[in-house]
Parts: sequence; structure tokens; C-alpha cells
Amino acid sequence: MAKIRHMYPGGNTCYGFHSFYDYIIPHDALKKIVLKGGPGVGKSTLLKMVGNDLSEAGIDLEYHWCSSDNDSLDGLVAGDQQLCMLDGTAPHLVDPRYPGAVDSIVNLGDFWDVSKIIGKKNNIIKLTRQKGLSFERAYNRLQEAKAAWWEWSTYYRESLDKKAVNRNILALSADFFQNAPQSDRTARHLFAAALTPGGIVNKVDSLIEDNWNLFAVKGSPGSGVKDLFKHIENMAGLYSIYAEIYHCPFDPAHIDLIIIPANKSVLLDISGHIADYESNLPIRRYKRMMDFDQLLNESAISPYRHKLAASQERFQNGLQEAIAFIRNAKEIHHELEANYVDAMDFIKVAEFRKELVKTFLAEANKQ
Repeated sequence: MAKIRHMYPGGNTCYGFHSFYDYIIPHDALKKIVLKGGPGVGKSTLLKMVGNDLSEAGIDLEYHWCSSDNDSLDGLVAGDQQLCMLDGTAPHLVDPRYPGAVDSIVNLGDFWDVSKIIGKKNNIIKLTRQKGLSFERAYNRLQEAKAAWWEWSTYYRESLDKKAVNRNILALSADFFQNAPQSDRTARHLFAAALTPGGIVNKVDSLIEDNWNLFAVKGSPGSGVKDLFKHIENMAGLYSIYAEIYHCPFDPAHIDLIIIPANKSVLLDISGHIADYESNLPIRRYKRMMDFDQLLNESAISPYRHKLAASQERFQNGLQEAIAFIRNAKEIHHELEANYVDAMDFIKVAEFRKELVKTFLAEANKQ
């Protein structure tokens, strides 16, 4: 039975749209097909249909979802990260690095009747501008939430027992890396969660297997949790240990999840301040669980209780207002798609899909 994993290659963050598309597959992989074309030309539908065909053929797959539309796919990876097809249009522009040798471009605009689109020019321009403005408003709210998060974290950081935090980071990291072999592969960076029109969604249950060693940590912002993840990332690089690094959907400078497939070790932040990973866990048997809040000086925090609550409230309000703007952008995008759908020749797209699946299956058999 084919193994299916779900993740996000890009996200709506406090720094704007953040792309990890360069990490979907290695640059020297067997084949990467970049899909181009306007909204409504069927890129996501094509990806889903190819995915179904490959899954039925027993090929392991990764579904890379769109953070701006819960039902839309941005990429599909088949086999051992050697075959890929992805949406290469804005905001995640992707161009071939090794044209012909690895990468190729498919323009689904070749399957539309331009004469049916030209007459809708003014509406297309208007909706495109409105959609862009909705995203700008969303990112502005996320910047405001970032300021509130920073203040929220300073109150806890001020009360840290840094020596105790460092001791625990070193002890946990030594346990985490146990029996992990060296590798020539470079780290892979993605998101396990995203800020979407449907709220904050995560797919962590598809990434963690039942028999893996799960190290769970939690703690307030600024309590040292993210220092642990940064240390683990740095040490994996120094030890030449391959790791999958999944970043925070709100602030990609922070890390929520690290997986070392070679020794089946998983480090996960279950604090739940942004993405609620714990509720989606396939298992809750932790090899080790650490609460960084136990290392805080409670007496140093007490004078700031009201300010803590106020900053936390501002953060949550900013987050929810941003999601509302992202939802509005999706609604506008669907209006925009309607201007292109009638112009598409989906029969030719279906014929193209069959040839594409043949190509992928042939390449998969080479692995």
C-alpha cells in the first residue's frame, strides 16, 4: 500500500508569503515538472488526478498543499523525493534550474481559448488587485501579531533560569541524536501547518509513524523551547545528519517539528500557541516530554500578569483577523478563476494527464 504524507511548501507568515519550494525535492532529482498558467486552468485538479493514478499504482506520495486554499494542491512528490510536479505560479514562482536535464515547464495556458479571456480583462485586473490587497492586509495584521508575540515572550525570557535551560537542551539533544548516522543529504525545510482560509491547519498525523521515538516539548513563548529546536538544527548540520525541519506557520524563523528518519526520532512542540499538533498526533506515547515552564521563576513573572494577558489577546486577535483577510482573498480568487474556466479545453488536459502519468511511472521504475 502506498504511503501518503501531507505538508505545506509555503505559508502566509508574519514576514509575508514564505516559500520553501526549493526544498520540495533535491535539485539533482530525476524529474521536476513546473506547471504554469492562470487561475482556474486546472493545475490543482491535475495534481490531484495524477496523485490518484500514482497512488493506485502503489507509488509513495507527498501532497504539498496550498496555504491560501484548503482544497488546493501546490505540489506532488512521488517516490523517494525524485519525481515532482508543482505549481510554479505566483506567489511561489519556480523556474527550471536544470532545463531539460531535470526540469521542464508545462504551460496549461496552451489549453485555453485566449479570445474568451480578453473580453474579461477589466474584471480580471480588478479582482487581481483586490486579492493582492486582501493579502497585504492579512500580512499587516500578522506583523502586528508578531509585535504582540515579541512582548509576550519578553516577560518569560526575563524570568528564565538559563543554566537550567541549557542543561536540559544538551541532555535532550544527546538522547535525540542517539544512533543517528551521517548522511550526504542536506536538511529539508517545509511547513507541517499553515494559516489558511479555514483557520490554522496541520497535517502532522501523516508525518509521524507509530513506532517512532517521539520527544515532545512545550512551554510559553520565550521559555527556551525554540532555543532547543535551533540547537538541534545546528547540531544536525554539524554532525551531517539528515533532518526534515518543519517551521512555525506564523514565524518561519522558529521551528515546530524536526524528524530524523534514519533513527526514527521526532521532536515536536506541543505548546499549542499557534498550531495544535498534539490533537492530531497518531500516538501520544512520548519517549520523553519536557515542560520548559517548569524552569521559569514564577515570582519574576507575577508582576506582569496583566501585561501578559493583554499581549496574548492582541496576538490572538491579530492572528484571527489575518485569517479573515486570507479567507476573503480565497473568495476573490474563486471569482477570478471563473474568468478562465470557460476558456479551458479540459479534454486536452485529460489527455495530457494520461501521458504525464506514463512518464512518472516510467521514471519511478528507474529508482
